[in-house]
Formats: sequence, structure tokens, C-alpha cells
Amino acid sequence: MSHAATADEDFHAAASAVSAGSLAVAAMPAAPQDGPKLLELEEQIFEQYNGACAFNAEILRLSKIWTVTKGRQLYDEALSGEVQAGVYLTANERWALVTDMPESEALIKQMYATPAHTAEGRRAKVLVLLGVILGEDWRGHDDETEYPELMARRLLIEFVGGEPGEQLRDQFA
Repeated sequence: MSHAATADEDFHAAASAVSAGSLAVAAMPAAPQDGPKLLELEEQIFEQYNGACAFNAEILRLSKIWTVTKGRQLYDEALSGEVQAGVYLTANERWALVTDMPESEALIKQMYATPAHTAEGRRAKVLVLLGVILGEDWRGHDDETEYPELMARRLLIEFVGGEPGEQLRDQFA
């Protein structure tokens, strides 16, 4: 067999393999699109979060009154035994009264129960994680963020991938 015949056969075998691979890719079902649902939840979560942040000064003022004044009152009642109607609150129960979770928690639970199949859906979840759940230590620019938080944030952004990952990366650079 000549060298030309072997090369020709190799070409046909490679073309058949590419063609078969193309058919396999074409037969694969399209990935589900999670974008609209997760993006809607992201928008609702940040609306509530930003709405709450608009009143931070008043919230902090009232929080000091509540935690210092009311927290101290509950603590003193627990220590002195002057509990009304026979109701005794443990330290954890007193703390729960003082620090109830915001209502946006229900939206966050709904968001995290929804699978993210696209880079945009993963971006929405990562942004809510960084912007609402984890707190200020995770939101600073790269040069303002502690090493463990910086490395975890970079890994999350890498997992987002694509253009949405680049947008997140630019936001914290």
C-alpha cells in the first residue's frame, strides 16, 4: 500500500470520527436555562437588601437600644428570677429574640434551591452569596480583602466562568 493511500485512509477515518462526534453533539439535549428565574430572584434579594440598607443608621440606633437595653433587661430578669407568668428564656432564646433573621431569607432559600445551569445563573448565586450572606469581609476590593476570603472568592468567580465571571472579577479588582 502506498503512503498516499494510507494518508487518504487516515483522512477519511478522521473525517468520519469528526462527523460522528458532530452527530453526538447535535443529539445532546440543550442545557436548561436557569437565567430568568435566578436573575429574578437576584433582583428581588438585592431590592430587599438595598431597601434594608437604606435605613442602616436607624437600624443601628434601634439595635443598640434593643440589644443593650432590652437584651440587658431580659438577662437581668433571667438572673433575678423575676420572670413573669412562669416563662423562663434561655440565653439562646433571648438571643433569638434580639437577632431575628430578615425576611429576604425566604428568597435566598428559594434561590439556592434552584439549580444554576448557566454562567449567568451561577453569577447571580455567587453575587448574592458575596453581597448578602457572607458580609463585608467578602465584598472589598482584592487589595482590601484578607487572603482566605480572597482565595475563596476567586475560586467562586472561576467556577462562574464566562463573561459573567469576568464581570464579577472586574467588580472586585
